[in-house]
Amino acid sequence: MTGFLAELGKRLAERWVAVLVIPGALFVSVAVAAVILRHRRWADTSLLWQELTEFTATGQHGAGLTGGVVVLLAVLIASAGAGLVAQVLRRPVEHALTGRWPFFLRPLAAVLTTRRKNKWTRRDGDYQQALAKDQQESLGELRTRRNNIALTPPRFPTWLGDRLHAPASRVSSEYGLELGSSWPRLWLLLPDSTRQPLTEARERLDNATALGGWAILYLALGAVWWPSAVLGVCLGFIAWRRARATGDVYADLVEATYDVHLAELVNRFCHAEGLRPISLQRGKELTERFSKAT
Repeated sequence: MTGFLAELGKRLAERWVAVLVIPGALFVSVAVAAVILRHRRWADTSLLWQELTEFTATGQHGAGLTGGVVVLLAVLIASAGAGLVAQVLRRPVEHALTGRWPFFLRPLAAVLTTRRKNKWTRRDGDYQQALAKDQQESLGELRTRRNNIALTPPRFPTWLGDRLHAPASRVSSEYGLELGSSWPRLWLLLPDSTRQPLTEARERLDNATALGGWAILYLALGAVWWPSAVLGVCLGFIAWRRARATGDVYADLVEATYDVHLAELVNRFCHAEGLRPISLQRGKELTERFSKAT
């Protein structure tokens, strides 16, 4: 038991350093440069080196070792604090990327969602027309063009919002199951070999949105030193691209989990024989049961 706790503490410490301290230390370094250089002397490396040298010399001739320890401790605290702020900002970044915008942006969200839905409907019409005419050579391209917008009729103003919602819509239409109520039960039945890829995929999505939190911090620091704003824009673009890629993988894994393991959920909660293939009616019955419907 002691060994387990020691290993757990070691892993938590490693994650704390990797997620908070190291990125935070980089941000603190940029913040120090920003405070020293400001806008007018944004590229004056000689001034930066001079100020840092004077500060170091003052610490050596002043408080000595104790002063150095205090400075190091202050840097660690500031780094961890910046990391915590970035983690807090992760949630608003995720809401922004998935189209769950605040009330004052809902009119814009409605306009963008309608535009995406109309575009999706036109491309789906082209696909359905080619399917009716049995034009096999163009079906793949037309399906890809439609799915590049969304796998299901758009309900959000952003691609990522629709992509993360697609498993719920597709599982409901295919199996009659509500993902919100059935997913916790299915998760408890999954083997570790299935849980691990899902957990890792979700962590990668969280890390992408956390990078967006760092982008906000660097953008805010740009009010003092404009190169920081440029760095923030670059980080924001990288976070957006990573969120799209990792969100696509995560949503795909969630839907695949139902395709592969749903029979185990049905067998667990239904006792009748011959439940394969899973019927739409059976899925609706399970949804009512999981929702505690009366």
